[in-house]
Amino acid sequence: MYWYAFDYVFLASLKNIVIFVKNMNKILFFVIIYTGVIFSETFIFNEENRITFSSNDQRFPDTIIHNNIIHLTWVSVNGNDKNIFYAKSYDNGITFSVPIQINYNHNNIIAYNQSGPKIEAYHNNIFITFTDNRSGYTDIYLSTSSDEGDTWEQEILISDTPHTNMYQDIDVDDNGKLHLVYFNFGSNYHLEDVRYRKFGDDSIQSSIRVGLVTNEEEPCDCCQPVIELDQLNNIYIAYRNNIQNIRDTYLAIKRYNESSFSEPLLVSYMQDQINFCPSSGPAMRIKNNEISIAYTSYNHQNIYTSSSSLNDLDFNIYTNVNPENNSFQNYPFIALGDNSHLIWVDFENYDIYYGMYDKSTDLMHYIQRINHSSESINLDPILIFNENMIYSFWSSQVGNYFEIYFSKTSDQTILLGDINLDSYISIIDILEIINIINGSIQPTNFELIASDLNMDGNINIQDIILIINIIIN
Repeated sequence: MYWYAFDYVFLASLKNIVIFVKNMNKILFFVIIYTGVIFSETFIFNEENRITFSSNDQRFPDTIIHNNIIHLTWVSVNGNDKNIFYAKSYDNGITFSVPIQINYNHNNIIAYNQSGPKIEAYHNNIFITFTDNRSGYTDIYLSTSSDEGDTWEQEILISDTPHTNMYQDIDVDDNGKLHLVYFNFGSNYHLEDVRYRKFGDDSIQSSIRVGLVTNEEEPCDCCQPVIELDQLNNIYIAYRNNIQNIRDTYLAIKRYNESSFSEPLLVSYMQDQINFCPSSGPAMRIKNNEISIAYTSYNHQNIYTSSSSLNDLDFNIYTNVNPENNSFQNYPFIALGDNSHLIWVDFENYDIYYGMYDKSTDLMHYIQRINHSSESINLDPILIFNENMIYSFWSSQVGNYFEIYFSKTSDQTILLGDINLDSYISIIDILEIINIINGSIQPTNFELIASDLNMDGNINIQDIILIINIIIN
């Protein structure tokens, strides 16, 4: 219930605050020049929508937006049987097509956290890779559609090493060639090496060693690596390394005109000592000349993000994505617009959170919980940025089963200080922010963002003072 009680104590206190603000006007002007800021890109997520309706688990989604179509893939889990499903949306996620199974060989899919199917697109072609153990070993297969997902060819084997191949990721270059990275395990399930392979135009090159396994170190063998290409078709592979249980994030690079990968470059500086195999690898995206990376530090139980130009590859400056939250943050996923957009799981209630990293200030903005049900368990978050809109997918268990859910950002603009969203800043907004601070109301994401006038991630007396400063000036 909203708190609108006007009593003499409150009015006297408010009058004193106004007098204080007037007396401190010069200081406030020095701290922040503020006459009401409208944010056209507010990145506030709407209510979630359920995509799948089933009697078994739906997990590990991945998505791409291509030719203004959302292409979505995930794993349908029925006991020990798993299959790859696909659906698409022509109307920005308002509706999705009836899900279809795309793998011809049934019930042999292998999938874990961060290692479900991967999807890419080029022209009218949609590519989905996944792992399958039909041969007795786990291998990597590719399903292709040449008509934007209407029909699918029978999957083909694309890993080329014996025994077990897992934890794959793909990217596609501007010539339509696919680039694949995966872990190659020996017969004893020891990680032998990390492999890279390029294929396309009916030709497939043999895989080559990335060169990340030595006597002293190897990638965490249950943490997903990620591959990205830049505009020059240079190849970047980010992974969590293991050097005597120090499991920081590294980057291996193969230049377009070179035949091998560089010595790994340290990306995180956490000295993250873990004596068990963690469940999450890094996230990475490249756009134009910028590279952004996010990773989980198990020692700190936080996610950190860092951005650099491709020329510098300097990741010494890094930022905690959710500094005001003390619970364990994990499973980062990243998308790039003008800034970095991140999504992750907060382990306190298994909620999905979003935040935008402003690389010019090294600050996080618009931090918000995306799922609205407080009774659900939410996992497998992914994020994609397209034409100033952000789309998020995840799997949510509300009842007995996990289902795929979806949300996207609103195009509504926000006037900071207009907490009740009536397009004016007034005494009513002061009362609204007081109600938020004292817990009398449960604010929406829009109200939370409008209340945080100095955008520091906290709503407190400083924001009230800034609203009063707007009103009296």
